[in-house]
Amino acid sequence: MSGGDYESGDYFMRSRKLRDKPPLWDSFQDPPSKKTSGSDVDWKKLQFFLKLFKLFVYLLVFAVVLASSVFAKLLYLYMAGNTGGSGPRVQVCSKNLLRHGQVEAVPSELDQIAWVWALIFAFAAPELLTFLRALRICMFKREQRPSGLEVGLVTLFELLHVVGLALLTFTVLPALDATRGAILGCCVCFVPALLNLLTGTRLHWQKADSLVLALSVLALIAQSSVFLVWPSLSDSLEVQLLAIPLLLVSFRWWENFANTHEAIAYIIRTIRCTRSRYHTYLYLAPLKVVLFAGVGFLLHGQDFVEYFTRFLDAWRPHLITLVQSNPNALLSAEANSSITALPPRSQFTMQSSPNAVVYALAAQVGAAYLCHVFGKFACKIKIQVFSCALPLSLAGPATVCLATVLAQMRASDPCALHGLLPDYLAPVALGGSWAELGQRCLDLALWLWPLWWLAQVWTCLHIWQPRNDKNAPTEKLFVCPWYCGLMVDQCSMMNRRIVDWSEEYLAIKSDLTTPRDPVVALASDINASRDIREEDKVPQLIVCATMWHETEDEMMEFLKSIVRLDEDQCARRMARIHLNGGKADDEYYELETNIFFDDAFVLDPRQCQNKRNPPINEYVKTLTRTIDKAAFEVYGVSIRIKPPLKIETPYGGRLVWILPGRTKMVAHLKNKDKIRHKKRWSQVMYMYYLLGYRIMETEQLSPRRKAVIAENTFILALDGDIDFQPRAVQLLIDRMKAVDELGAACGRIHPVGRGPMVWYQRFEYAIGHWLQKATEHVIGCVLCSPGCFSLFRASALMDNSVMKRYTMVSSEAMKMVQYDQGEDRWLCTLLLKAGSRVEYCAASDAYTHAPESFNEFYNQRRRWVPSTIANIFDILADADTVVRKNNSISTMYVWYQGMLMIGTVLGPGTIFLMMVGALVAVFSIDIWTAFLWNFFPIIFFILACVYLKQKYQLLMAFVISALYCLVMMAVLIGIIVQMLEDGPLAPASLFFLLVAVQITIAGFMHPQEFWALLCGVIYYITIPSMYMLLMIFSVFNMNDVSWGTREAPVLKDDDMEAANEADSQLPGWLNDPLLIDSELGEVSLMEQRFWKDLIKQYLKPLELSREQKQAMADGLKELRNMIAFAFVMVNAIFVLIVFLLQLKKEFLHLKWPIEPTDFVTFDRDNLMVGIYRQYKELDPIGLCFVLFFGLILIIQFLAMFFHRFATLCQLLATTRVDWFRSGGQFTDEDAATELKGCAVSIARNLQRPRRLFGDDDEGDPHYDDLAMDGAEGEHREHRESMVRRQTICRLHETRNKQHSDYSNLVLNFQRRFFGDDDLNLKNLALNRKSVKLLQKRRSEAKVNAATTPGGTPTPKAGKRPPLVPKRVSFSASERNSMATYDNGGYEHTEF
Repeated sequence: MSGGDYESGDYFMRSRKLRDKPPLWDSFQDPPSKKTSGSDVDWKKLQFFLKLFKLFVYLLVFAVVLASSVFAKLLYLYMAGNTGGSGPRVQVCSKNLLRHGQVEAVPSELDQIAWVWALIFAFAAPELLTFLRALRICMFKREQRPSGLEVGLVTLFELLHVVGLALLTFTVLPALDATRGAILGCCVCFVPALLNLLTGTRLHWQKADSLVLALSVLALIAQSSVFLVWPSLSDSLEVQLLAIPLLLVSFRWWENFANTHEAIAYIIRTIRCTRSRYHTYLYLAPLKVVLFAGVGFLLHGQDFVEYFTRFLDAWRPHLITLVQSNPNALLSAEANSSITALPPRSQFTMQSSPNAVVYALAAQVGAAYLCHVFGKFACKIKIQVFSCALPLSLAGPATVCLATVLAQMRASDPCALHGLLPDYLAPVALGGSWAELGQRCLDLALWLWPLWWLAQVWTCLHIWQPRNDKNAPTEKLFVCPWYCGLMVDQCSMMNRRIVDWSEEYLAIKSDLTTPRDPVVALASDINASRDIREEDKVPQLIVCATMWHETEDEMMEFLKSIVRLDEDQCARRMARIHLNGGKADDEYYELETNIFFDDAFVLDPRQCQNKRNPPINEYVKTLTRTIDKAAFEVYGVSIRIKPPLKIETPYGGRLVWILPGRTKMVAHLKNKDKIRHKKRWSQVMYMYYLLGYRIMETEQLSPRRKAVIAENTFILALDGDIDFQPRAVQLLIDRMKAVDELGAACGRIHPVGRGPMVWYQRFEYAIGHWLQKATEHVIGCVLCSPGCFSLFRASALMDNSVMKRYTMVSSEAMKMVQYDQGEDRWLCTLLLKAGSRVEYCAASDAYTHAPESFNEFYNQRRRWVPSTIANIFDILADADTVVRKNNSISTMYVWYQGMLMIGTVLGPGTIFLMMVGALVAVFSIDIWTAFLWNFFPIIFFILACVYLKQKYQLLMAFVISALYCLVMMAVLIGIIVQMLEDGPLAPASLFFLLVAVQITIAGFMHPQEFWALLCGVIYYITIPSMYMLLMIFSVFNMNDVSWGTREAPVLKDDDMEAANEADSQLPGWLNDPLLIDSELGEVSLMEQRFWKDLIKQYLKPLELSREQKQAMADGLKELRNMIAFAFVMVNAIFVLIVFLLQLKKEFLHLKWPIEPTDFVTFDRDNLMVGIYRQYKELDPIGLCFVLFFGLILIIQFLAMFFHRFATLCQLLATTRVDWFRSGGQFTDEDAATELKGCAVSIARNLQRPRRLFGDDDEGDPHYDDLAMDGAEGEHREHRESMVRRQTICRLHETRNKQHSDYSNLVLNFQRRFFGDDDLNLKNLALNRKSVKLLQKRRSEAKVNAATTPGGTPTPKAGKRPPLVPKRVSFSASERNSMATYDNGGYEHTEF
């Protein structure tokens, strides 16, 4: 920033402040208060509980991963050891058998068969989960089928792993003791260690290359030494062949470590030509189980048939043979030879414990599953180092130590583990006693084990350096979709991805279609990657809001959100520049705001002096006046934003503001005589301008750079009344980073307003998001991302048949309904058809104004309902294409949406029948009377929708709705009474209770929105109105294509309120008094040419003749008649069939088997007692209804749980725990890490203006604090009077005091950061070393700013030169930058 520009801009602000200074009698202030509703809710308590919960999660996940991995490995060793038939006999505790001498158990064949099957089941458990996951994804998502070569390679390496694991399990481990078996877990890393050395994974490090290479060589030597040491020290054939199973087992993870070598790039590209292998695992998972079982049966040695014929006997209680040695037998024979000597060995039996096998199997499977799930959870929420890497690394030593201790305890004392393990089964100990343990360790060279463990830690060092995004999907975290249950700790470490393999990265590595020389290919790929710059990967957030007739309150909420976003971006920019040494934090983004204002000008010839310079309407003036108020509400201090730059454009005009954070906000004023109006065409306008002109037309960018920029450019589509916080946008950006194929993401929309209609919508929105959107997100993808608050990826919008097709003019009636009545849903339909995914992020909250009157609500839904049905029908009709192109949409998901569509179409008929049945049950009238009571209001309303005007239709709908509300309250009482009479398990009662319990549990699962359940009463009593009358109203008014809301005429200027001055004219917008201080700018010739071509091609105002308008109106009426007739006939047929079946219920019904009623009768004439049972009756249609909607509710309920867990992961991933800082162990690296994490908060504190009467001033103490301190110990009344007197003094002092200009957040930061005063860090708990590091960087920045020409000096007070007005022009070289004009020294954001 140049000094002259800074001086001139500050002088302008100062002169305007002096001019606008109020008189003393008007000096009273109304500072903004902290709101407790909407997005301004205080999140400090929530953040505290999240931090506390995350701390608990840290410890819980660490404990679970460590305990479960150790427990699973111990049980695996125990199970494998019990399969050996030639091992030593187990000494049994003779005390519990009431026998003397040594008792040993003879191995039982049945027992061994049971343990063999247990090992097979333990191996099969994760494979079953893999199969179910693959089945679910292939059914509910579309995955590309793999090639034959990919299937062959994946199958080969997986089966090699299975064979090696079977050899290890059934051959090697039964021949080893528990200690050596546990040690072998650290020796399955040979192939990863070899590839780690050959492919140069560690050579990515920039320091100590020779040391890294040496350590990799030592790790490989250590891993290979086990192949020689133990086989040379053992005579057992099983141990001598140890190298074969260990080598084969390690083949499973080769792919994760072969990630840079040119020679194998083609192989890797081949086996990863599809993003997922779930089609392969559909058959590979069962094949692995069969192979493992077959090899196990073969190696174990029993007859193959016996494993099946004796299967049930093995799992039942059977006899175990025990052998007792009598030490007194020989002594008795020598003492008295005449007496028959006692036998030296005697045999007897004891019953086995089959539950031991079941318990061991269940515990092993459960422990392995918990280890994998909690480890994956730790990776998702970014606590991998402490809660996953550390426990997995410690699992090996812990297992060895625990296995040794337990085995030695059992060997030293046969009764040691009595009650924990069966007496006839025990782990094999390394030594016969504790005294022999040390010598055995030396004899078997077990002192090498720490080296083997360190080699494993070095090979798996990547788990200590996680690089994944928050909440990354499983495919990005792990190479294989699930885990190996028998070696879960090693599998979790080596299966964790080292590099995120995306499609683009693999395409760079090699090309399947055209094999190239690896060296040449690598060189060309390196040159291509050098073209991409780091700034191209920085997220570019472009806010695009559409406005029309918003009120001042609605604009205020929107502008406050933009000002908060501007403050957040400025804080991140200041942290990057001054605190982090030019490095951006993980959540950094660039920002630009665009507002597209429809009908922004007054075009009435009687009020327009010059048609080329028309006046702006009152809504634009409201926007201009509200910006300063919004800044005041956010910062709590009067901030004067510099008047906007005004620019004439081919589509009308443009106003450009520089916000306090130095980001740009542009209001595009659309003249409907020059460019096509309405929301969809505003979207087309900003898509082609921001994506087509600003990206594609940039000649300096290569195609590769354009692609990267488009991938990282996000359009935040907003309505003009939205209210949100920056954290909500950041959560959406995080989802975009985590999921590559994500094209759009929407947040949780909360309706705000007053009155019963808003209460209804509060519950409706809650249920829709809790259940429907969550289900769509889990089993498929969201069909509609609402335009009021959604984030779109630029590359997805630029895809084929999206932007281009979105420009289509509605030439047919059906297209007009689908395209123009619900443009947001149609845009999502195009994205889904193009293959992009649409997601719902429940943690991203936004608040929008909802219709508060009955008529406005009905008009809004009259527009939404036909468009929703039309777009869903479009997807269902083209289901084959959608399923083929979109990975997230499967045939099963299409069926689910088809079920919902059937329920929507038949909804009025269903509600009609429900009301008939309710009247019969509550008022005890016959079914025909109840039918007529419901039939006549509905038929009258249908006739009104055909023949009457819309306002009379709405009046009749309101009256009928009010009557139905009274009926529904009576129905509620009737249901309660019926539940008391028939019991809670009656069909109607059970279904009602299940729905109520489901909604209540959903409310408890969303604690912040729990109070929305109270609005469920309004929702319940309005069900007939919203699901029957509203549907009828929407269908019969389908020909009305007006917007329905905010249809008020443009407000007149205040000067025109004089009576009957029709000929008075307003000044042109360039000469408007509100913009009199604004500078005049111009766009470049290139941009002017672009706008003219765009308007000519796509956005030329539609000029329809009277005949064309009449033809379109006739087409809409014809479409309305056809759809309405079909709609009425379908519901009429449905009602007729169900009603006739209901009349014949005594013949056509099913018996409800639950809670029948028993009757006892007594015949006095015949003196006979009769007993009979009466069942409740359920008609077949009612059963189908219960099953149909019950299935939908079950699917939504289960999906809600999965989505809530994902939301919890997202919240925990974005929560940073900064409570624990140890001064003694706090290193310089820790200080740098802490300072980096707190840099944004520090910058936010330094740039934040001092609030009006706030307590965050960095100089003088707060007046309230002085008053309270001075009055301490005095009476309460005197203290309050002192406060009031201080307030009056404060008003005088505040008015006369020379205030600093806080309108520029950048200058605020520089004034404090480069100043001589100490920084105010009282709200940040920083370690002393972190504070010292901050002071050091601050001093260095001061020196650099003072010595560097053009640096940033400390701003000082002084006289300002006079402001010289100038005309700002756009240069052709800057047409693709976010800052496309000279703003007089105000900083800008580069694109």
